[in-house]
Amino acid sequence: MLGVLILVFTHDAWAKNNVLVVGVEVTAPCVMRENGNYTGFDIELWEEIAKELGLAFAYRETDLKGIFTDLVEGKADIAFSCITVTNEREKIVDFSHHYLDSGLRIMVLSRPTFSLVESLKSFFSPIVVKSLAYIGLFIIICGHVFWWLERGHKLINTNYLPGIFQAYWYVMVTMTTVGYGDIVPRKWAGRLMAFLVMIIGIGFFGWAIAQMSSAITLQKLHSDITDHRDLRNRSIATVEGTTSVPALEKLGAHVVPEKSIDQAYQKLLKREVDGLVFDAPTVLYYANKKGAGSVTVVGPLFDIQYYGFLFPQGSELRESVNRALLKLRQNGIYDELHGKWFGSN
Repeated sequence: MLGVLILVFTHDAWAKNNVLVVGVEVTAPCVMRENGNYTGFDIELWEEIAKELGLAFAYRETDLKGIFTDLVEGKADIAFSCITVTNEREKIVDFSHHYLDSGLRIMVLSRPTFSLVESLKSFFSPIVVKSLAYIGLFIIICGHVFWWLERGHKLINTNYLPGIFQAYWYVMVTMTTVGYGDIVPRKWAGRLMAFLVMIIGIGFFGWAIAQMSSAITLQKLHSDITDHRDLRNRSIATVEGTTSVPALEKLGAHVVPEKSIDQAYQKLLKREVDGLVFDAPTVLYYANKKGAGSVTVVGPLFDIQYYGFLFPQGSELRESVNRALLKLRQNGIYDELHGKWFGSN
């Protein structure tokens, strides 16, 4: 590790005794902070390039928007942090040859095969609670009417208690079509009431069952994201201003943009979204390290992308970095770094 500042000088015309300003954004595993120093795949690759070219540099930490602003305003000479090469970005900055093939991956919460808590949550969704409240109100109203009409018979007690509960029982077995036959209306008014309970009550009961079934199905669907084709109409967290946003919009997902990937992680961990989509290296690194056991990466790589180093437009440094990249690929150093951070090809 060369550290935050490399005091090596070069005779090249574009770097005369100047310390290059290198813009970075902390995005694991490309750029990370550890014990006061920067580390990560991009950091180690850049420092190998700097050593090859004999460059002195200092890191300037910012965010994604700040990286582009610094390059355009001449406050940085080069920048990187798992940044995808796109046509729109090429209009304001120059990119090196791509140094890493990437794409998007999906991350969801790890779920056990069966969770009683998650299953019970289905019955507390607003629409289920509302439907059960309607049924309860229907039973209470019809039960009181039936008790008032049929009280005094041997099956319905004259006293409010326990007579009202006998009436409730009758309404329940009628509307659910169980029909035990233990309580039967004796008066024509009571039979008319029974007819209304049969017609209206059965409809209410069937509607409530449908709502509960729908809630359970939706709860199951939230845990059934297996690839990018399942993202339509799902709430998916990502980082604002990145290439993930238009890719998700194209797939029909409900995009929940966050200012940083850490905030997106928290959205997922708090179950405020159905999943998270971001660059594959970052997602895989988090799932295998800090998020191990809590999250799972699902589905294949999609929306293939390429990472490159960024330069101000017209920078003479770009060609030298491209040549250094080719040399590192040829001498095996690039493969060593790639294997260290991402495993063998």
